[in-house]
Amino acid sequence: MEIKTEKYNVIYNSEIAKMTFKGSLLLNGAKEYEPILQLLNMAAEQQQANTLTIELRDLRFLNSSGINMMTKFVINVCDIKALELGLIIVGDKKIAWQEKLLKNLRRLMPSLVVKLE
Repeated sequence: MEIKTEKYNVIYNSEIAKMTFKGSLLLNGAKEYEPILQLLNMAAEQQQANTLTIELRDLRFLNSSGINMMTKFVINVCDIKALELGLIIVGDKKIAWQEKLLKNLRRLMPSLVVKLE
């Protein structure tokens, strides 16, 4: 499954349990991020008792509404006790906001595996 525009791509590959974000996500508010959040939640539900990798290295910018969406997703995964999901988020250590976001998400979900490359 894929959500694609001129400015960004969000691709979910169910065969390898990977969600890839590319480009710049500068959407206006939670309502515009809803399709992406739904795709993240669907991917998490499909990977029950397995691991889902979220690849952010090619995402150059994510505004505060996007950061809220990612936070909401991690909280959703934590809240659904039946969802025994291992979550790995891969970021680029050269992109300051990614390192900060991933550290904050790890506070919400201590089992979150963060890879900064």
